[in-house]
Amino acid sequence: MKTIKVKELEVPLEAMGDVASILTENEITNSITGTDDDHEIVFIEVQFDKDEKDVIREIEEAISDYAD
Repeated sequence: MKTIKVKELEVPLEAMGDVASILTENEITNSITGTDDDHEIVFIEVQFDKDEKDVIREIEEAISDYAD
């Protein structure tokens, strides 16, 4: 039995293209749950299992690259 984890990511608008590509390429289940008040951050909920942790790390690194 697989354990599905859920995580909410805060994605800067500038990073959305990269994040969307990674999500699509790896078929990660996701949904947009909202934005911040200034519409500069998009909140995305992702569902993944332990085999997909590296993909989530890749997404977090892409987000971090835009935050710097």
